[in-house]
Amino acid sequence: MFDIDATIKWISAVLKTPDEVAPQYKAISAPFLQTFLQIVLPAFAGSYLIGGILGWLLGGSAGLGGLSFMALVLGLLFGLGWTFVVAFVFDFFAGTFGGVKNYDQAYATVGLAIVPACVGTILGALPWIGWLLSLVAAIYSLVLAWRFIPVFLAVPEDSRVKHYVASVVTLLVTGLVVSIIWGTLFTAAAVTSSVLTSDNAEDSAEAVERIFEDGKNTGMLGGLERSGQLVAEAEQDVYEPPADGELTEAQVENYIRTMQKTEGLRERLASKYEKFDEKSGEEPSLTDIFGGIGDMTRATSAEIEVVKTAGGNWKEHLWIKDAIETARVQQDINDAVSHNYALYLEYKEEIEALD
Repeated sequence: MFDIDATIKWISAVLKTPDEVAPQYKAISAPFLQTFLQIVLPAFAGSYLIGGILGWLLGGSAGLGGLSFMALVLGLLFGLGWTFVVAFVFDFFAGTFGGVKNYDQAYATVGLAIVPACVGTILGALPWIGWLLSLVAAIYSLVLAWRFIPVFLAVPEDSRVKHYVASVVTLLVTGLVVSIIWGTLFTAAAVTSSVLTSDNAEDSAEAVERIFEDGKNTGMLGGLERSGQLVAEAEQDVYEPPADGELTEAQVENYIRTMQKTEGLRERLASKYEKFDEKSGEEPSLTDIFGGIGDMTRATSAEIEVVKTAGGNWKEHLWIKDAIETARVQQDINDAVSHNYALYLEYKEEIEALD
């Protein structure tokens, strides 16, 4: 099924005439395996090979040049596998928001959209400016996905923003969880385009940090950066529960205040998203789209944000939350649960208001 002429044709078309390539590719109704073999696999493999060689020749740690052979292979395999996850999420939410569920077409969206990000993987090896070029390429891939989704999945215009934001937030959260579990470092070119390539690298994380240094961000990706930093901090927290397993009154009161503030933060972010979504008759800008994604991402990690910005311990917060819920269910199975259930009853009205 591999056809080098078709590969060159479609990759060139994405780069030269992106507005024309989507309807042209949709017309051939390519199965997802054909898209994988003709576009995704060659684009990924070529970018990793060329980027790795270029980085090695330039003698620096930029791009793929500073990674071991095993890291390159793992990054390539993980990136290829992630494209199938991205297509699944786009396809799933297409059905939810009034579009057409068709995995072949969803994968075609991903296959065409990742081409600039793959080019960015190569450019990331260039000294000084490489990280910036790869970042721009990654963002352009996200823009192409935004353009291609209505063509391939027929998502209605009034649901287009909802579909895109829901998909991107789901993929960001999933990618974050996977990266924490695997603890694997990937390429600079793809960290900001984890939606499409899900690679995660220290170099590109530092590049993103530089973009937002001194708080001079545009608001375009600020919510993503804020959430990422707080989640990373929360993962480092350590807490040893008391030997007797008993909650204190102060812990329960602090838990209630934290959850009340979390609810308030989520409501504020949701109201911003609703106002953004209600804009009628005008095409949202790229800043609007990514600002909305940032807010939605903050909403998913709002509880962490409230805990960490108050100087709290995330692991302690989780223990308190679990202890309260256990007490609500078990009530009196042992002395600790009986003690905690008594505290729950004392604050029952406030706690149930948070359900």
